[in-house]
Amino acid sequence: MAQNYAYLDQYGILHLHNQQEAAKHGKHVATNLQADDSGYPVVDGEGVVYYSQENAAFIRGNRKDGERVATPEEIEQLADQLK
Repeated sequence: MAQNYAYLDQYGILHLHNQQEAAKHGKHVATNLQADDSGYPVVDGEGVVYYSQENAAFIRGNRKDGERVATPEEIEQLADQLK
């Protein structure tokens, strides 16, 4: 498995990509989390869309149509490193 790197986009949404892509967005950190096809972290088999400014995590969609869940600890730790 390739190493992923996490970064927050201009809206504070967490993404995972390769190092070259993540570096284009400024501050980034290495993570063992895998990404889904859209570049969102996968936790317990589900892609998680995380909004750092709201500390809100959603599965099976985003805040418009996804299911809000408690923010996984792995996601909180990544977001703290990126702030």
